[in-house]
Amino acid sequence: MHSALRAIPVGLVAGLCAAVVAWYLIGDVSTAPADGTRGLDPPAALEALPWLTGVVAGVGLACCVLAVVRRWAAASPVVLCVVAGLLVGWAGRIMTATVIGANIGGGLMMLIGLPLAGILVLVAVVTALVIARRAQRDARMSKPDPSATAM
Repeated sequence: MHSALRAIPVGLVAGLCAAVVAWYLIGDVSTAPADGTRGLDPPAALEALPWLTGVVAGVGLACCVLAVVRRWAAASPVVLCVVAGLLVGWAGRIMTATVIGANIGGGLMMLIGLPLAGILVLVAVVTALVIARRAQRDARMSKPDPSATAM
């Protein structure tokens, strides 16, 4: 399997880990007291064991970075997925914030931020497929023709 094709699952795992890491690094962005309105509740999985979940996500992200550094996976699709994950983590914190009145930022993140993250993941997959196809074509073109060397 080519490193560009390995970048697809590595990138998806890195994006998921980046979303969780961003969730914990950003922290609660509520601007209202606890009796304010909350459009969405935070995910129970992230609130149950916050320290353990954050450490596991950080280790997973470090492993994905190590895979890219060791050239086991292509870098550009993984970077695009990490950016999408950071955007999703940021959007999650904005959408689950307790506010007074309407959460305009949460609505904008749902309208613009999440589709942008989806587009970034699609671009990452297409980039990985294009890199793998070009590498396959280059490998096929660089093989010498055995009939050209025969005398």
